[in-house]
Amino acid sequence: MPNNNDTYAAIDMGSNSFHMLVVQDINGVPRTIAKIKRKVRLASGLDSNNMLDDAAMQRGWQCLSLFAERLTHIPKQNISIVSTATLRLAKNADVFCAKGNAILGLPINVISGDEEAALIYHGMAVSSHSANKRLIVDIGGASTELILGQGFKPLVLNSLNMGCVTWLEQYFSDGLLSQSNIDQGMAAAKEVLAPFKQDYLAHQWQLALGASGSIQAVQEVLVAQGLNEEIALSKLEVIVEQTIACERLTMLSIDGLKEERKLVFVSGLVILLTLFKELNIEGMIGSGGALREGLIDQLISHNVPSDIRLNCCQKMQQRFQLDVDHATDVADTAELLVRQLADKRIAAQDMEMLRYSALLHEVGTSVEFLNAAQHGYYLISHSPMAGFSKEQRKLVAALVGSYKNTLDIEQLHQQAWCAPQVAQLLATCLRLAIIIAGRYQHVRSELVQITLANDSVNLHLTKELAELPPLFLAEIEQELIDNNHLKLIH
Repeated sequence: MPNNNDTYAAIDMGSNSFHMLVVQDINGVPRTIAKIKRKVRLASGLDSNNMLDDAAMQRGWQCLSLFAERLTHIPKQNISIVSTATLRLAKNADVFCAKGNAILGLPINVISGDEEAALIYHGMAVSSHSANKRLIVDIGGASTELILGQGFKPLVLNSLNMGCVTWLEQYFSDGLLSQSNIDQGMAAAKEVLAPFKQDYLAHQWQLALGASGSIQAVQEVLVAQGLNEEIALSKLEVIVEQTIACERLTMLSIDGLKEERKLVFVSGLVILLTLFKELNIEGMIGSGGALREGLIDQLISHNVPSDIRLNCCQKMQQRFQLDVDHATDVADTAELLVRQLADKRIAAQDMEMLRYSALLHEVGTSVEFLNAAQHGYYLISHSPMAGFSKEQRKLVAALVGSYKNTLDIEQLHQQAWCAPQVAQLLATCLRLAIIIAGRYQHVRSELVQITLANDSVNLHLTKELAELPPLFLAEIEQELIDNNHLKLIH
């Protein structure tokens, strides 16, 4: 088989799991074509003298042999392989790397803690757009990376010597889920964090993101228990109580906790709870990317767009052959309508989500016109969207799924990015904007006046509006039937 010059691979040999990400570069945008993850728990093989035992090395080599199969037809210059905390600590790391290099046919790069933190931040930055200051937390098997940055620039970054595997070995080796073990683990985490704590508290961040399996596992538990995926201190404390009630690691059973994560769940939870308390973190959501995405972006070396989410929408417009001019008219008109409402509950980030939804509102027509809204909802929900968090994508999907026909209130309530009432107002403005920016007449936003009445929108029928062509008025009349949150005021 010929070499795939547009295919890239990144291998991240973590202390808990080994990961391989394979992507194809499509016009500067990486499309994931393979993900492989194996629980190796390399850190559990470190003894008190930081010597890696043979069993752990064998698990690692076996995993690398699996990865090597997938790398066969990828150009060597398109592959990046790094290892993190455990091989930084292991005194016999050279033994492991020598055989690992032979298996892969490429060198393993044991990166420093600062390099790891910088790559994690870069991977997050290229997949989660934000101009605000962000705190990134990545709880690995033997280290925890804390990075505070803004845009694409990390401001404070540290790699702390604590992780879900090492904390399991040190504070839960007796298999007990006791308050005493949890308190000891938290006290130790607090001590590790202490020298760096003020460096982070000196800043005010607007967003906290988690980029690791420990944080993903907590989110899965929250969602399974009927809560939204945003992590908060009060929620973590409830989960800790649930774990203590199980008494032993072998008996750990919590709704939403996967079997494969049970062994290291509590130790990771203890570290996360400590960070929340010590750094006064109010809330945290999952990040779209981390170390592997940072490695891939370095390999592809394309110019990073200033707005990753806008770039994602533009790529989707090209892929589904959307009418870009019409979509832009709809987006501009929707923004004007929202400004008329002057509702303080609608934040600037909500406006951004509305604009992205307007740019993509006709994506479902690529499948079929009649049920385009439903098809659009499915496509947005199941397409990789760089820069969008899960909840942001849910809102965009809900708005796209509500752009015509009877307004689906239940669908708008399933997202947790903004309040349901705000989502209803955004949907109403999007639907009106589509009518106003109709293809068969000029944009008439200057003739439309709307005001807010409780959680409904009043459309004021002015003399100029009443004199418009019948088609426009017929579409308005149909919208009044389909949308109970729109009222016509004479």
